[in-house]
Order: sequence, then C-alpha cells, then structure tokens
Amino acid sequence: MTSAFTGLNHAVLYRKYRPKPCSMVINKILEFLKEKKKPPFLSAVDVACGSGQSTPVLGEYFESVLGCDISEAQINEATKTNTAPNIKYCVADVEHIPVADNSVDLVTCSQAAHWLDIPAFCKEVDRVLKPFGCLAIYSRLRNGQTFLHENAQIAAKLTDVFMKFRFDTLKDYWEFPIKRHDDIYTQDLQIHFPDCQRHIVDEHSDLSLSELIGYIETLSAYQKYHKEHPEDDILKDLQDKMLQTLSVDKSPDDVMLKTICPIFLLLRRKPQT
Repeated sequence: MTSAFTGLNHAVLYRKYRPKPCSMVINKILEFLKEKKKPPFLSAVDVACGSGQSTPVLGEYFESVLGCDISEAQINEATKTNTAPNIKYCVADVEHIPVADNSVDLVTCSQAAHWLDIPAFCKEVDRVLKPFGCLAIYSRLRNGQTFLHENAQIAAKLTDVFMKFRFDTLKDYWEFPIKRHDDIYTQDLQIHFPDCQRHIVDEHSDLSLSELIGYIETLSAYQKYHKEHPEDDILKDLQDKMLQTLSVDKSPDDVMLKTICPIFLLLRRKPQT
C-alpha cells in the first residue's frame, strides 16, 4: 500500500477536517453482519484508518477495535484523541494486519481502497476474518457531490464552482482521475466472497465554508499542488468565489453550506468454510 498522507501537518489537518462516516453506512454494515452473526460482536479492524475518523464509531458496537494505518503521523494523531479503552491503534500495512487467523468479525476500509493492492488485501482479509465475518468498503464518490440552497440557481453555481476546482484546478494532481476513482469502487471491486451487497447512500452534510476549505486542504491533490506551487493561494480564490456566489460579506466561519454526496458501499461476507 502507498500513502500520500504521511506528513505531520497533513495528519493534523486530516484529524480536524475529515468527516466521520455516515450513520446510514454504519447501519447497513451492521445489518449485513447481523444476517449471519448475533451480537455481541467481539472484534473489528479498521484498515487505512488515517487519524481515526471511522474507528471510534465501530467502538460503540464491538468489544475491541483495532485501527491501523501505514502512516505513523496519522496513527499518532488518532492516538492523541483516543479515550476509549476498547480501541487501539497501530502502524501496519493492510497486507499485514497484526491479528490472528480467523479472529475478526468485521474489516472496514473507508476512503482508501483506491490506494490498495486489492488482491493482496483480500488475501489478508480472508486470513483474518472469522467464518461469516464481513468486509465493508466505502467511499464518497467524487462525481456526484452537489450543494443545496433554497435558490436553485445559487445551488447550481456553488456546485459548478466546487467541481471546476476539483476537475480543472486540481485535474493534473490527482493520483487517480476523478472518474477513475469512482470507477474503482463501482466497477472494479470484484472481491470474491459469495455473499455481496452494493449500496449507494446519499450523505447530507451541514458545514461552514471554513470547514469546507479545511477539508479541501486535506486532499492529496491539493497537497501535491501546494507543494509545487506554494505561492498560489487557490484556497482563498475558491473561498472568494463561494462568497461571491452567495452574495454575502461574512467570515467563512459564519457561512453555512449544505451538501449532498453519494457514498458507495460494498459489503462482502466470508463463507462458513
């Protein structure tokens, strides 16, 4: 597995601005798990966990949860804020998860499968999962994110400004082009456990303009752009365009935005034998 999120400052931004998983996604994962397993659930592993966005949520449903990531900086950030005794973090590659064979009820991977060697990852998942254990992979789809507003023209303009920033300004800085990223999830993830569900869940979010700018700052494409063009304040340009579209003269902290983004969720279950 490769990582574009290993820097200390990047990890701090990641912990501050990356969102937690959508509750509807977590509910669908648990429903799928309960089809063949009865609570209490003993153990879960959250791979490529970053600074711990999704790992703490799993701690509410499992007796023990391990979050692992290849980035020491990300794991350090996750550990700083962890107060749950049933949650642990460690530096580990997803191809070498530090748990015993047939010991885990659930393996999750949020926002990271496009970075993985999927065949090697699946071999490791098959090793660690118990019979009827489940794998859940999910990610926000970049093509579908839109802004909501009581004025439909303003909503469309906000979406256009945001998408042009991602598709045009950052176009050459994505490790995976935006359509290719979405195709990896919706078309390429052919993981060969027999029981399978695929879902598209719409995530509604309320966030300030400053939080949106902070989120963009965590993106690998922005980090690469900023490294090559440190003199360009493209985030300020984007912020100004959003404010102009809204026709407001306020602090970005006080400008609230509503967005909707489709999340792709793949669920697979290991057979009993």
